[in-house]
Amino acid sequence: MSNPVKVLVVEDEFVTGLEIRARLEDLGYEVLGVVDTGEEAIKKAESLLPDIMIMDITLRGKMSGIESADIIRKKFTIPVIFLTAHSDDNTVEKAIQSEPFGYLIKPIDERALHTTIQMALYKYAMDKELIKSEKRYRAIAEQVDNAIIVLNQDLSIAFLNTHAKKIFQIPESSKTRHLDEIIPEELSIQVKEDLNKVFEENHSIKKTHHFSHDHNEFWFDCSIIPVSLDIGVFQVILLLHDVTEMIKMEKEIEKKGIVQIEHNMEQFQILNDRIRNPLAIIIAAASLSDSKQSDEITNQVMVIDELVSQLDRGWVQSEVVRKFLLRHYGHGKEID
Repeated sequence: MSNPVKVLVVEDEFVTGLEIRARLEDLGYEVLGVVDTGEEAIKKAESLLPDIMIMDITLRGKMSGIESADIIRKKFTIPVIFLTAHSDDNTVEKAIQSEPFGYLIKPIDERALHTTIQMALYKYAMDKELIKSEKRYRAIAEQVDNAIIVLNQDLSIAFLNTHAKKIFQIPESSKTRHLDEIIPEELSIQVKEDLNKVFEENHSIKKTHHFSHDHNEFWFDCSIIPVSLDIGVFQVILLLHDVTEMIKMEKEIEKKGIVQIEHNMEQFQILNDRIRNPLAIIIAAASLSDSKQSDEITNQVMVIDELVSQLDRGWVQSEVVRKFLLRHYGHGKEID
């Protein structure tokens, strides 16, 4: 290898340690050393920064290989392969909980050793790329003006962006674990119906939800997008956008339009009354004379009166409209 992989071995059996070193060097790896305690392993990991470590689970001293590997993973993010002479379920379970990158059973087979190291290095590289991608997408999620909540199938929270915390007034230190803990109950009931459908049918849903909270009305545009992880395993991205102010503005504009209609209807009724009064006076004056002009005036007044009657019939229909607006929108008042 032009750039050999650097390996640190942690093994408290001297002969086994020498054997592992020899096999690794035969395979072309660079062995940085062999140490026999968890405490020493942590010190060497920090000073030598190996590419990978092979760690016996059972070690001398107070610290086990599992405890040592857990510290190394958290502090230095160095991949660790566990080595043990035991393959019982209890030992394997403890090892798995510390998230190793591989697991070898003594006595070591050279081919298995090489394959496990290569797989561990590949997995480690993929994990690093995944972390980079996650950081990138987190940065994007923090820039948008939507509340973004990533949910598991049990509605536990996998991710919650800062805007979501701001909208729902969640303290930064809060350890929220479930959707019910962060959104108002009335909104939660509506959203859960959509979430169940998305999990069942695996397709997106977009709705606007109206709900009340603390004696105030709110409207949220809600988009739910399914995300496939592995076969049969899903998460969903819940996007919530507060459109309360926009809808309130639309309703105010609508209300002003209805008020204008009411004003026009009032003026319409007043106009009818004002036209009929002069017409009555004109007809009375014309009846005092038997002249041809008087007859013509009377005929024209009758034409105008018919037009006013048509306006009256229109007013009756307008009253129907007014009552509809009053009943359904709560605007306006009855006219005597």
